[in-house]
Amino acid sequence: MEQELRKQAIQRYQNNEKPKAIYTDLNRSKYWFFKWLKRYQSGDPDWYKDQSRAPHTRPTALSEIEKQRIISVRERLESQKFAQTGASAIKWELSKSGFSFPSDRTINRVLKREGLVKKNYVCCQRC
Repeated sequence: MEQELRKQAIQRYQNNEKPKAIYTDLNRSKYWFFKWLKRYQSGDPDWYKDQSRAPHTRPTALSEIEKQRIISVRERLESQKFAQTGASAIKWELSKSGFSFPSDRTINRVLKREGLVKKNYVCCQRC
């Protein structure tokens, strides 16, 4: 429906109809009309289709190498007897190695996605 309106507006423009008459008749804004005119003039064959509004990149996202560092440090700490394995301990180990380290929340998010978060249950005396 909306795509047909876009095509119709451009068709009317090509038939020498005034832009104001087109967008007021279609109950659309001036911005709407000129946005689709600009997309049409770009030469893209799919100019009338919606485009994703998602960002093209995520500059703050962790790289695979950083994720693997977190996972390997966690696994190494788990293999040591009585070692702490939480986000703070992982950050400490990363800083000792000279690597930059993300926030505790980010470390916990990586560990959770990888299935490395384990609940420690303390049993009471009545069990």
